[in-house]
Amino acid sequence: MPTSSFDTFFACTIILAAALIATGFVTSTMQTRINNTQNINQQSYLQAIADHIVTSPGTPSNWGTSSSIPTEFGLAASQSTIPYSIDIDKITRLNNLNSYSLSYFELEGAANLNNLGVGVAICQVMDIDLEQSSSSASGNLLNLTFSVSTSIDSEPVEASLNCYVVANNYLSNITGSTSNAGSTYITVQTPAAATDNALVIVFARTSFDDRVTSYAVYNLADSTQESVSNSDALNLSPLNYELSLVMNSSGLTVQNGYVFSYAYQQNLTYTLGATQCAIPNIIDKSPLVIIICGFDNGTYFQQWVSYPQVPFKSGSDFSGSQQDVFTYTVTIGGVLYDLKVSLGGVTS
Repeated sequence: MPTSSFDTFFACTIILAAALIATGFVTSTMQTRINNTQNINQQSYLQAIADHIVTSPGTPSNWGTSSSIPTEFGLAASQSTIPYSIDIDKITRLNNLNSYSLSYFELEGAANLNNLGVGVAICQVMDIDLEQSSSSASGNLLNLTFSVSTSIDSEPVEASLNCYVVANNYLSNITGSTSNAGSTYITVQTPAAATDNALVIVFARTSFDDRVTSYAVYNLADSTQESVSNSDALNLSPLNYELSLVMNSSGLTVQNGYVFSYAYQQNLTYTLGATQCAIPNIIDKSPLVIIICGFDNGTYFQQWVSYPQVPFKSGSDFSGSQQDVFTYTVTIGGVLYDLKVSLGGVTS
C-alpha cells in the first residue's frame, strides 16, 4: 500500500522528537522554564513582603513613637488615607544615630523573616549640592558666595531656594532660585568672628510639586557639606516631636535652639538643664533642621539634626549574598522621599 504524505510527515516528526530528546534539547528547555517559573515566584514572594513592609503600620501601629520593639514590622503611618504614607518616627527609629533606634536583630525579628536578610534605605527625591566659590570682607561681616545645584536622578531641575545662616546667635536668610539648568549662585553674610561655627542651611522646592522639598547643610568651619553633624558634643534624637539631648561632656551647657523648615524659622523652647524639649509641629511640606547651640568647656558650639533623620541605610548589607531591591516613592509629613527595601539571602 503506498505511503501517504501525512504518514511520512508524522514519522519524520517522531524521529525529530526522539533526536531532540536524545540530545537533551527538550529536557534543557523544560528545565529553563522551571527555573524561570521559580524565579518569577520568588520575585513575587519578595515583592509581596516589601509591599507589606511599606503599606502596613506594623504592630503596635504606633510603635514608632516610643522605644518599644514592634512585634510586627511595618512603616506605614497608622490611620492614614494617603497611599504610601510613611510614619516619620518609624523611619527615625531605623537610623542608628538615634538613641531610640532598632538594632538589626530587633528589626529582623519584627519582620519575621527567618530566612531572609532585610535592609531599608531612604533619601531625598531632590539633591542639593553646595560649593563655596568666593568670599570677601565687608566691615565686620563676611560675604560668602556659593554655587547651588539642584537635580533629580542626576537631571537638573528648577527649584526655589530659602537659605538660612546660623552663627553664634546670628540669624539671617535670603531667597533665590535655580534656573532650568538647575544652577545658581547665592551670597550670604556671616560675622567674620563667628565663621568657626557657622552653618548655612539651604532648602529647595520644585515648582511642579511642592512635596519635592529637600535640605542641605554646609559647615563653614570645615568648608564641607554635611549629611550628619560633625559635632559630637550631644546625642540629639528627635522622636514624637520631642528632642532628646544627651550630654557627652560634663562641661557642656545648652543655651538655646532653633528649628527651620523651607518656609519657617522658629526658636525652640528650652529649659536650662533639661534633657528634652518640644519640637514645634510646623505646618509646612518640608523636612525640619534643628540646631542646638551652647558652650562646651567655654567654647561655643552648634550641632544640628534633621527630622526625619534622612538620608540613611539600615539593616543587612548583604555582603556576599543575593539581594532584590524594591523602590517606592513615599510621603513623610507631606514630603516625597525615595525608599528602597532590600531582601535577600534566601535559604533553599
